[in-house]
Amino acid sequence: MKFIRLIFLLPCLGWGCHDRASTDHALVPIKEQDGRYLFQLENQQLAVDPAIGGRITSLTLDGEDFLTGPEVNDFNWGSTFWPSPQSVWHWPPSAELDNKPYEVITADNTLKMVSQQDPQTGLVVTKEFSAAENPARYILRYTLTNQAPIPQYAAPWEVTRVHTEGITFFPRGEGDMRGGLLPLTTVTDGIAWFTYDAAGLPLKGDRQLYTDGSEGWMAHINGRTILIKKFPDVPLEKNAPKEGEIELFASDVKPGKSYVEIEHQGNYTPLSSGDTLSWEVTWYLRELPDSLDVTSGNNLLVDYVRSVIK
Repeated sequence: MKFIRLIFLLPCLGWGCHDRASTDHALVPIKEQDGRYLFQLENQQLAVDPAIGGRITSLTLDGEDFLTGPEVNDFNWGSTFWPSPQSVWHWPPSAELDNKPYEVITADNTLKMVSQQDPQTGLVVTKEFSAAENPARYILRYTLTNQAPIPQYAAPWEVTRVHTEGITFFPRGEGDMRGGLLPLTTVTDGIAWFTYDAAGLPLKGDRQLYTDGSEGWMAHINGRTILIKKFPDVPLEKNAPKEGEIELFASDVKPGKSYVEIEHQGNYTPLSSGDTLSWEVTWYLRELPDSLDVTSGNNLLVDYVRSVIK
């Protein structure tokens, strides 16, 4: 399918009006380069490609990509979005939602992209991406539309692939943690810490972690660069079946081919035919202060995250 790019100015008609009217002046202009859309914030940049599922293809700080690319895994790379639970569609994810071209409807400081309809579930995904300064952040708004003739339940699910050797941490919620990554996960003062050292802690097979979170954030550190994701907190009873508000995935150890997925989900919500569900996530990419020790369990890292997203 060939996607159509239409660029024009429109008054706010509801698709992105939630609070943008008061913040439009802070949104940075979007650049287009070789079919990709770029959001530049000083020394960092987020790139999106509508031709492959509206995927976030890179997130760089001083030219270093925080995300993994197709050279690590040619199917699972960058950052994407799926409906949850996976038990509805199994594997692989819908090509219409994950990697086929999205139609670009508008591009005026907010990039709006619309998927084809998933033939299995009848769902359509809309992605609206923008970037703002003071503080520097990326605003990612996802909408699920049920175009099937029957009602169904769904939850939004953001899946981001990062390099191994990093540290992931987030506030624990209610219920149990489960999955094959439990041996690599510790909890200190209510904060869960996961470290995947591909050399020192090899895995046999792919492994996951499923759990409820709290406070509405998770963070991942590679080197001295930290990505913080902020999102609405989900009560335990609103987690999708057999899923978790916070999920981690680590691929089997293969030199140069291993990666980690940092994932989070929104409320499991009933959608009648024609209903929509919107969900907003904010990304903060930062270089950590030299004074902070990048060590699992360091509560000063937690304090830093809370100070950024407050």
